[in-house]
Amino acid sequence: MDDARNLDALCDRNHGLDRFLKLEARDQALARAIAVTGLRHHNRIEAALKRVMDRPPPKKARHLIHSLHVAATQILFMDSPDSAAVNLGVTAIGDDDRTARFRSLANAVLRRLVKEKESLLEKTSDISCIPNWLSKALRKDYGKEKAGKISGYVTMEPMIDLTVKSENSKWAEKLDAIVLPTGSIRLTHSKSVPELEGYEAGEWWVQDAAAALPARLIKAKPGMRVLELCAAPGGKTAQLANSGYDVTAVDISQPRLKRLEQNLDRLGLSASLVASDILEYEPEELFDAILLDAPCSSTGTVRRHPDVLWTKTSQDITALAKLQYQLLEKARSFLKPGGFLVFSNCSMLKEEGEDVFSMADKNFDDLAKDPILAEEINGLETCINGQGALRTLPFHLENAENKQMGGLDGFFACRFIKR
Repeated sequence: MDDARNLDALCDRNHGLDRFLKLEARDQALARAIAVTGLRHHNRIEAALKRVMDRPPPKKARHLIHSLHVAATQILFMDSPDSAAVNLGVTAIGDDDRTARFRSLANAVLRRLVKEKESLLEKTSDISCIPNWLSKALRKDYGKEKAGKISGYVTMEPMIDLTVKSENSKWAEKLDAIVLPTGSIRLTHSKSVPELEGYEAGEWWVQDAAAALPARLIKAKPGMRVLELCAAPGGKTAQLANSGYDVTAVDISQPRLKRLEQNLDRLGLSASLVASDILEYEPEELFDAILLDAPCSSTGTVRRHPDVLWTKTSQDITALAKLQYQLLEKARSFLKPGGFLVFSNCSMLKEEGEDVFSMADKNFDDLAKDPILAEEINGLETCINGQGALRTLPFHLENAENKQMGGLDGFFACRFIKR
């Protein structure tokens, strides 16, 4: 949180933190689970610690603060034995020269946390998991009630969604999953993904059900040339290639393109990969269709990536929206007349979605809106907004019988046709 680094990058098993890489695989999984849970419930943990401390810790004592948060995460929100969480927390604080003098304080605070656990959970139950700046933006965009529902879904760990090459019903049965109305399948368990049937054979890939929608909005015939911009890590690339298109995938990051290539190899799919800044990219030929899944705040993915809650700011949103507009302006120059351009991103905020769409529709004379139809997004008809664009939020696709089996990432998608 202090330096706003991406949690997935820190926990990457090839290029992550040295201390993380030195852990056994089982301990790596536990460390990541603690981090995700702690970030997801950060506000409640902070409030609970304040209630059991006589005075706040020094603001510069970051190791002390983080160690208390790690222990509190396990005590309040995980199945770890309370005694183990207390002992490990006190040891971590006592063994560090910067915080050794706080050992007795930490011991008293964590033991009180254990003693008052149920009461503290009850007293903090109405505290939102979302930081103030984002909560304010969500209330502005969707109202207090919907903002509250979003917060409720963010606190729940979502199930894993898969996109399959074909026969989703067959694979749902094989993998103990359910078929969602949109066509994705959702696992009903949390088994290791690489160990599941069909992984090595490349029959499916992990992709949130909402993230799978933009590629389905492409209007093209098999064999047509389709350009995907900001393509890595490649879930949408795989969808486009699996649909029979001649796909060119562009991304600014060579390492991310390498990972995309590896993913396509596992799936037995192919695409032409290009490492380039979109604003400098100049293709030799125009394309029949384009998918621009633009860089964004990723606020729509906070159910799976709660670090986003604490690594983004309101200033980031404005800068990203400006970049998205520039990329969309450039992307239209790659499109044939009569071709379709889908613009999407995984932000929940209208500044990065609806507002960019509206500005482009107003200013780009060579593009016309092409409204998304209900039959294109089966089961999510209510997610088509007044612009004819798609807007999903974490509480959509609810499951009345099992709330954790419901929900989606927040996504925006719209479509243009080139005049």
